[in-house]
Amino acid sequence: MDVWLLAAQLMVSGALDGGERGVVDWGAEPSAIAGLSPTSALDPPPPFAPAAPPSAPSMEAVVNRWPSPSQVMTPMRRSPAQGSPNLRPVTGSQLYQLRAAALDAGDLYAQAAPHRYIEQWQRAYGSPTHTDWQLLLAAEAAAVARRQGQADLAVVVGDSLALWLPVDGLPHQLWLNQSISGETTAHMLQRLHYFAETRPQTIYVMAGINDLKNGVSEATVVDNLYQMMLRLRQQHPQARLVVYSILPTRLRDVSGDRILRVNQRLATLATYQGATFVDLHPSFSDSQGLLRLDLTTDGLHLSPQGYSLWQAALVSP
Repeated sequence: MDVWLLAAQLMVSGALDGGERGVVDWGAEPSAIAGLSPTSALDPPPPFAPAAPPSAPSMEAVVNRWPSPSQVMTPMRRSPAQGSPNLRPVTGSQLYQLRAAALDAGDLYAQAAPHRYIEQWQRAYGSPTHTDWQLLLAAEAAAVARRQGQADLAVVVGDSLALWLPVDGLPHQLWLNQSISGETTAHMLQRLHYFAETRPQTIYVMAGINDLKNGVSEATVVDNLYQMMLRLRQQHPQARLVVYSILPTRLRDVSGDRILRVNQRLATLATYQGATFVDLHPSFSDSQGLLRLDLTTDGLHLSPQGYSLWQAALVSP
């Protein structure tokens, strides 16, 4: 049985409740362990009485005890066995620490072997702040600008969907990932200058789903994306600009109709700006217009199969 499914079932049943029997608080005084008091160890045992069945905790209590998303390995992001050369970060904290360690060593993240920095990123417990990520991306962009030389460069701008995009086997010599989890188009507009000194041949943009999830109006999302295209055109006139459609989701609070309307307007504006618009929505949708189950881990983020499909689009002319 999947260990995470087992953990969830045990938690719902109360088996993992710290207040139930069989769980020792190792931080407690020795006398408090197993319910002993300083004098109770010599007292005669009480008469036997059947134990009342424990009551199941509420779902709210279960949710409150569950680890934060940044601390949890999603089923499709589990690490290979210890010692494997394919060992990779599975949480945002680990990914941040890997990239920071590579940068400190003078390495470029997209070219770094994760196992070289395993001591640093496997000890990642705290969650980096949004400012931490911004500073890291700016520093990575500066490093690429210094070292690019004549190498081809591709830049990816987006949110968590783009953040976890694997670049292994993709054709460009250099990749610069300028994506931050949870960001909206308004956030991205404020940091496009981070990589202004680089000379990319191609810039890929996928953004907007967090705006819609947060209730931002469609007009605002479209306008922000259009402003991003304008600035990138001015900043990198030599680069090919590729704008991806917003992908479908399986989230109840994100209307599929809103996504389609934004994509339609985005396609028109991209063409007007001379950008290449790539509509991935049909390939990622099931018969109901929702994100295909085999392409997602949670109804929003992509599974390895989902990223493979996106990679196929990246290498297409």
